[in-house]
Amino acid sequence: MSDFKIYRVLVACLLLAASGCVLAQDDGIALEMGEAQMLAVTRQPLLEGLNAQARAERESAIASEQLPDPKLFGGIQDLPVTSGDAGSFTRDSDTQIQVGVMQEFPRAAKRHLRGALNEREADRLDADHHLAGRTIRRDAALAWLELWRYDQARMLTRANLREAEAQTQAVEIALKTGTATQAELLASRVEAGRLRDALAGSEQSIEHARNLLSRWIGEAAFRPVCPDLPASPPLPPLEVVLERVHSHPHLGGLRVQIAAAETAADLAKAEYAPDWRVELGYADRPAFSEMVSLQVGIDLPVFTRNRQDRGLAAALAKQDAAESAVQDALRQLESEARLNHHDSLRLVERLKNYDAELLPQAGSRVEAAIAGWGAGRNALREVLDGRRATLELQMARLELQHDAAKHVVQLHYLGAYDGVAENTHE
Repeated sequence: MSDFKIYRVLVACLLLAASGCVLAQDDGIALEMGEAQMLAVTRQPLLEGLNAQARAERESAIASEQLPDPKLFGGIQDLPVTSGDAGSFTRDSDTQIQVGVMQEFPRAAKRHLRGALNEREADRLDADHHLAGRTIRRDAALAWLELWRYDQARMLTRANLREAEAQTQAVEIALKTGTATQAELLASRVEAGRLRDALAGSEQSIEHARNLLSRWIGEAAFRPVCPDLPASPPLPPLEVVLERVHSHPHLGGLRVQIAAAETAADLAKAEYAPDWRVELGYADRPAFSEMVSLQVGIDLPVFTRNRQDRGLAAALAKQDAAESAVQDALRQLESEARLNHHDSLRLVERLKNYDAELLPQAGSRVEAAIAGWGAGRNALREVLDGRRATLELQMARLELQHDAAKHVVQLHYLGAYDGVAENTHE
């Protein structure tokens, strides 16, 4: 065998060996998606704030059902200010030093309904807490997926860069023996430089994604990311998913608002009934007998057209608005469920095509190009083109995998897997 053939075979072997290189994982405990979700809802200020607001409303509900505080009043009545009796407390029998107490008695039904309104608001905040918890888990998972996506892209780029650098070394050897050209060497160096820039871009994107994830989990976002996606249970039929959407916490919160609107309407109806108040007073006349007084008052809701009637109409309109909001939200959630269910099925099929046909064929193309270049049957450009096409396919598959995982996260958020035990990472 000629020296030309020997060098070409050695170079081809070196390139084939480089194509099988894999990267070791970074040191440290890898951050999984499930752990990121758990950390996001643990000691989350947003959730703690909603809990505090709900407690405040329940405390207010108790206060709203109580009678108003009694009112103490006092003063001077009928003190002379003219004639010789001016300023005297003892010369006129009508002059009194008064003190008394007044108590209002709102109807028990009104007080109970006002307290019930606070309870409904607390229930709404509880529903918001449930929804916020689910939303935070979704957003944390999506942020983790962005980090995972860029980390996987970095791994692919690193592997291809190592192959490109080994290829450059091989071309340098071949150039010394006259079995490669200067143009081929420059082409291999340009390809390696392009991959180094792509790697730098991946590093930048990773740091960006880590900072976004830290909004939910703090310093844990800067740990190494687990290379494996969590396994998901089998996708339920669309009919099951649409049925489970009806239990979404967003709808629960809106249904609580319907209940609150109904309570407000009942309170508006109760406003037609009058409230009572009682005043008890004591009057001291320094030179005459002491006196007591008792007064009873009642509201007179006789002009209801622009007050009670309007209040009731407003409460009923808010009830209609709350019911319409539920129907609108249900349509939106069902639309999202159909979209994510459809895309999940299609993405699984597309990924199977990449794994079964596109990527194996791309790998075979690179091997054939390397073998052909080693045997002197084709130019190095075919090797470079094959590697570039393979990396593009790998990146495209990564994007599909990322999209498929995002749809699974959205389906979890929509409740498609409610009642199904979570799987661990593969």
